[in-house]
Amino acid sequence: MGPLRNFELKQHKFTTSYVKLQDAYVSESNMIGGWKKIGYVMNATTNFTYAGDTEDGTVAVTVGKTDAWNATSNVALNDCAIGAKWQLDVVGATNGNSVNYTATTPTCGVALTPTFDKIGK
Repeated sequence: MGPLRNFELKQHKFTTSYVKLQDAYVSESNMIGGWKKIGYVMNATTNFTYAGDTEDGTVAVTVGKTDAWNATSNVALNDCAIGAKWQLDVVGATNGNSVNYTATTPTCGVALTPTFDKIGK
């Protein structure tokens, strides 16, 4: 398995952990929680700085949260320049007690992370 495949698997692991924790928090509180509130921790790596809603706050499911999780590249990755951003938004689902996720991949990153847009689906 090459370094790019390892990169894709790591990104999927980090976001899957976030989605599972957020889903559990939403189901218990009917609120979208910040990283601290849901118990999610993500430290920067050589390749990425992770950010988003890292505080201890909450927002109503009906309001949603743009840029709840993101990874910004610290190094050039194939066609992606330094500063390319992968993003995850959280919005309330129509049933009122769960959320949907929208993952946005930079154009240059589609080949690096072809399944990133499937996160939370």
